[in-house]
Amino acid sequence: MRIQSIVFLTVFNLFLARSEAQQAQTQSFSLREAIDFAKKYNYSLQNNKLEVASSQKKVNEILASGLPQINASGNIISNVQIPVQVIPNFTGQGPEFLELKFGRPFTSNVTISANQLLFDGTFILGVKASKEFVNLAQLNVSRNEIETEVNVSKAYYLVLLLEANEKMMQKNIESLQKTKSDITQFYKNGFSEKIDVDRLTLQLSNLTLQKEKIHDQKEVSKMILKLQMGMSVADSIVLTDVLEKLYDASKISAIEDKVNYLNRIEYKMLQQQLSLNNLDKKRYTAGYFPSLFAFANHQQNAFGDELGGLYNKLYPGTSIGLSATLPIFDGLRKNAQTQQAKIGITKTENDIKNFENVINQQVYQAKANFLRSSQQLEIQRENLKLAQDIYDRMNLKYKNGVGSSLELTTVQTDLENSRTNLLTTIYEYFSAEMELKKALGLIK
Repeated sequence: MRIQSIVFLTVFNLFLARSEAQQAQTQSFSLREAIDFAKKYNYSLQNNKLEVASSQKKVNEILASGLPQINASGNIISNVQIPVQVIPNFTGQGPEFLELKFGRPFTSNVTISANQLLFDGTFILGVKASKEFVNLAQLNVSRNEIETEVNVSKAYYLVLLLEANEKMMQKNIESLQKTKSDITQFYKNGFSEKIDVDRLTLQLSNLTLQKEKIHDQKEVSKMILKLQMGMSVADSIVLTDVLEKLYDASKISAIEDKVNYLNRIEYKMLQQQLSLNNLDKKRYTAGYFPSLFAFANHQQNAFGDELGGLYNKLYPGTSIGLSATLPIFDGLRKNAQTQQAKIGITKTENDIKNFENVINQQVYQAKANFLRSSQQLEIQRENLKLAQDIYDRMNLKYKNGVGSSLELTTVQTDLENSRTNLLTTIYEYFSAEMELKKALGLIK
């Protein structure tokens, strides 16, 4: 019975592992592929695109009010008690008043009516405003695409940084393990002290813990990247780009420093909002103009004493005409609405002027950060070369019995810090580059 249980559990675990492997997929992305994937599958962007589709349907809704409106209605009435009308007796015979019933026990009416808007200033401007609102929704999609590209790029760079750090830590651990093995052998042969072995053991333990911490940070960063991309968090992701190659490619592309406000999508959105405010003002002003409609009605009436013969004979009726409405006095409501629209225009104009200053400040700060990170990157490269040279010379001295293990571990720590600083500076360089491109409106 115990053997059967073990076999069952083994088969079940194999089946479960196979099912999980089938559900989870591994996908590889370069930076450009990750950005393109995000622009297609990011959930926030999908909602923004649905907002554009909804705005387009709103235009159709407004246009529909300017098309012919046709309605049909019908009824059947049973006059359970036909009203009695009392009139003076005009015959000159009999009672002074006559009691008469006007109507039939059953009546029916079928009507078809049509209305057509001929002129309404608010309708024309409403259509224009709705189309401008569609443009604003499309600009909002572009703005969120830019934000998505920036966020995905930064998340991608961070994962690359942590992956490089993890690999570097592993190499450091392997190098330190070899050094520890050598010093342990020296200690056994009486050429070294136990404190040297203990010092390397402690350093190796700290490096291992640091590597595990970096590994956890890398997995969390991958999760954030997948969320930014709209990718299933159950899937595995592999990044095919390398920080150094991306840096070499970025050095080739020149970045403009001229500020063009219209390159910023947020500036275009403010301009679009100003157009909507002006249309609002015109729409309220157009409310003083008359409205003109054309209408047509046709009906068929039926009367009968019994329901079965109600439609034996129909009595038609048709009418056509024009209807005009001229606003005379509305208690100054439209005047108040027009004044509100003017205030809205002034506020948006102020927002535009303020945002021009904001753009100038963002470009200045982003450019300063980018130049500083570029300079620091070159300095860190030189520092790494120097740290590597110092380590090589100290390692050679130690092998020749001239240097101490403490000096060797110290310069090895300096070398590790220099590598970490270089990778961190490369990430800062890319982040500064993205912020500068965003400030200049170069991300499309």
